[in-house]
Amino acid sequence: MKLDLNKLYIVYIPTKNAEKEDVFDGHPDTLEGLFNQVRGGLKIENIHAIYSTSAEAEKESAKLLIKRMNKVRQTSSVKKGSGFAIFGAEVKASDKYKVQSKPKVYITKKAAMIALDKMLKKGWKRSELKILRY
Repeated sequence: MKLDLNKLYIVYIPTKNAEKEDVFDGHPDTLEGLFNQVRGGLKIENIHAIYSTSAEAEKESAKLLIKRMNKVRQTSSVKKGSGFAIFGAEVKASDKYKVQSKPKVYITKKAAMIALDKMLKKGWKRSELKILRY
């Protein structure tokens, strides 16, 4: 198999807040371009792999992102007062930490809104639920 050094597909190791383009942008790079990145500060530890085809790189980057998301979900705990939770309308804001069962806490309000929309589709009424900072 002959390797074309003018078409290298580089997959980077995802960071905590990495998006798809940060891991693999879909554009081929050259050996010279890779050397320039190293001169600019790229460390070998930041590169996961180098592929000869875009399809291989795309597949591997998707696996890496899924792994990273699962790892972040398992290890990230939301600090008190920095997340959002869904409560019944009868729960007062001052009593939100006194409920019997601990609510699921979402990192962003947008994530809590998505979960609320799913609950509304399951038959809950909007007047029965509210989102509070938790």
